[in-house]
Amino acid sequence: MSKSGLLAAALVLMLGSAVMAADGDPHAKGEAPALPPGPKVNGDAYIGVMNKYLFRGNQLNAHSSFVTQGGMDLTYNSFTFSYWFNNQNRANGYAKAKTTENDAIVNYAIPELLKDVTINVGAQYFSLDAAEDTAEFYARATYSTLLNPTLGIYWDFLEARNDGLFYTASVAQPVPLINEKLTLNLGALVSYNQHNPSAAYTDLDSRSGIYSDWHNFELSATLDYKPLDNVTITPSYTFSDHLSSNAKNVGIGAKNCYGIKAMLSF
Repeated sequence: MSKSGLLAAALVLMLGSAVMAADGDPHAKGEAPALPPGPKVNGDAYIGVMNKYLFRGNQLNAHSSFVTQGGMDLTYNSFTFSYWFNNQNRANGYAKAKTTENDAIVNYAIPELLKDVTINVGAQYFSLDAAEDTAEFYARATYSTLLNPTLGIYWDFLEARNDGLFYTASVAQPVPLINEKLTLNLGALVSYNQHNPSAAYTDLDSRSGIYSDWHNFELSATLDYKPLDNVTITPSYTFSDHLSSNAKNVGIGAKNCYGIKAMLSF
C-alpha cells in the first residue's frame, strides 16, 4: 500500500474513534466500563421511655420507676453493628445504679440458603451495673410467610455454669392501616429456658440458670407512625407471664410493659 493509502487508512481509524467517543463508548477512549456503586452504610438511631425494663419476663428496674432506652444500628452489606442502653430514672432498686446496662451487638444475615428463609447469627455483649457482665451467641431463622414464624436459640458462653441455652418461638404480623404512614404490628412469643442465667437466677445462684423448663410467653402490639419518610414514632405494649411453676418460683409473673420511642433512619 502506498504512503497516501496508509495515511488515509489511519485518518479513517482516527475519525471512527472520535465518532465512537462522541457516542459515549468508554472503550473508544481507552476507559474501563463504569462499575456499579458499592454497598452503602444504612442506619438508625432511636430513643424511648418505658414503664419497665422487661427482659425474658424479668423486670430489671426498680418498682414505681421508669426507664429510658435507646441505641443505634449501622448496616453494611450483610453485617449490622448495634449499640443499646438502658437508663433508670432513680438510683435505687436494681443495682441502685443510674445506668443499668450497655449492650454491643454484631449481627450477620446469612444469604438465602432456603427459599423464603432468612437466618441471622450474631453475638451480644451485656455490660451490666447490677450483675456480672456476660455475652451470648445466637441464631434466628425466619420463614417469610403469613405470621413470619421465627425460631431462636441463644447461648450464654461467658457466665453460664451449665448449658446456658434459651429458646424462643415467635410470630409477628404487620397490618398496614394507612398506606405506609401507619402500621399495626402484632406479635406473640413463647420461650424455653435451659439453664441460661439471663433468664432465671437468684442472688444465691446467679449463674446456674436454675432450671430447664418452659419459661414465659409474651403478647405484643406496636403502632408505627411515619410523619416523615425517615422518622418513625412507635408506641408499644407487651404482656408477659410465666409458663411453668419453675419460672413462677424465680419471679416470672404477669407484667405489663408499655412506652413510646422515636427513631431516625439514615
